[in-house]
Amino acid sequence: MACTHDHKECVIVSCKEMAREEFSFATNDTATGTYSRHWQSGSDVNGRENVGNNFSRRKVSCGCNALCIGTVVLVIFGVVLLCIGFIVAYENEGQVIAIVDLVSVELPPEQAVWFEKNLAELRNAFRVMEENKRRAKNVVLFVALDSAEIPAGEARPIWESFPHLALLRPTREHTRTSFNPTSMFCGIEVYEHSVGFDSTVKPSDDCVGPVNITHRAASIVQWAQAVGRRTGVLTNGEIVHPFPAALYAHTPNASWHYTSPDDQRCPDVRSQLLQSETAARLNVIAGTMNCPEEFCRESFGVEWKRAKTEDGFRYKLWKDVSDMLDSDDDYEHALGIYDQQSLAAPGAFFDLTVGALNGLISPEGFLLVAIADPNIPIGMSEIDAAVRITLHKLSRVLDDSLIVVIRSEARERGSSFATVHATGPMSHLLHRVHNQTFLAHFISYAARIGRFRDADLTNLILQIL
Repeated sequence: MACTHDHKECVIVSCKEMAREEFSFATNDTATGTYSRHWQSGSDVNGRENVGNNFSRRKVSCGCNALCIGTVVLVIFGVVLLCIGFIVAYENEGQVIAIVDLVSVELPPEQAVWFEKNLAELRNAFRVMEENKRRAKNVVLFVALDSAEIPAGEARPIWESFPHLALLRPTREHTRTSFNPTSMFCGIEVYEHSVGFDSTVKPSDDCVGPVNITHRAASIVQWAQAVGRRTGVLTNGEIVHPFPAALYAHTPNASWHYTSPDDQRCPDVRSQLLQSETAARLNVIAGTMNCPEEFCRESFGVEWKRAKTEDGFRYKLWKDVSDMLDSDDDYEHALGIYDQQSLAAPGAFFDLTVGALNGLISPEGFLLVAIADPNIPIGMSEIDAAVRITLHKLSRVLDDSLIVVIRSEARERGSSFATVHATGPMSHLLHRVHNQTFLAHFISYAARIGRFRDADLTNLILQIL
């Protein structure tokens, strides 16, 4: 419904009547129309009728006397006031109807441009009111903690247009002042210098005996594998460092990257990347290794290749980062261990992301964790490009794909919150300041993995569909 009074336009926006639209990521770049036009997303006939239906009905016999005429005039005047003012009425189903007048005002171009851009923001705010409560078949998690600032004048990154935003905070216990990968990926609070164990296991420089496996913490990667999803981990840094390692390894000492006091009782992270069940089931592994011994990367590739051959898997061993862009090969597992110089080159993180997606996108769904190492210089524009290509490659299944970007700036190291931007199924659950452990449980619920996994039969039917 729309009515005009001189320079005013009355516009009705109905959440219930609004046609479903895809969320536009170019929020501030697509403002159209002027303030003298109607702002409508659909008809509001039902809403108008509901307002009238709220009055109780009585048979009144008044004839054509003054009282009857006066009553009619008052009713008409009341309807006009409803149109001019701002009213929120609740329908029987609990939907909201907002009636807002839009005043036509002549403004200088320097002011009008901002009014039009923010009108576009309001349009998007109404479009995302319909929550996506589907199951996240695909999950892509970008982690860029302690990263570079966005340069002044640079285009806003795509994730700032995602419909849902929250803050993630580290828990200040056990002298920790930064985010803990085990807490984020496994959903539990732990000691700072351990990886993949709960708080029963304290950091240790000695390997006094094997740790009880019941205190191993399962990660989102392990949860995804348990329901048949493909999984991948990539980083432009060392694949054995704590953040990627927390997804597949367990060690009481986060610095045991390549060696440990006892390889049998306390295997180092590199050994676990070859031998642990979770690591062996990873479909995509990409990063670097700066081992103390020569030919470390090459020997790891040989061992990984031998294991895949013995298990009868189709595999791909990427020698150069550019090899990952070839999407024609048919393989079940892929490995790319590169030198640090190659991963520090411009565009490397983008190529890693494209290659990982090529190897993971499948009917059964997947989980990809892409980690931007804070020790490797990388511009926000490159991470932005990686997120954009992810949205593009998943454009046909965006309703079933959860994209999450976690970011904090290096200048706030040790005391900062991290921003969490999300779009896709269940992204509306990110809504306030959350503890860092919430991330794993949020992804678990959205993707129906871990404790929220579907029953085996249900999961099989969903995969077939």
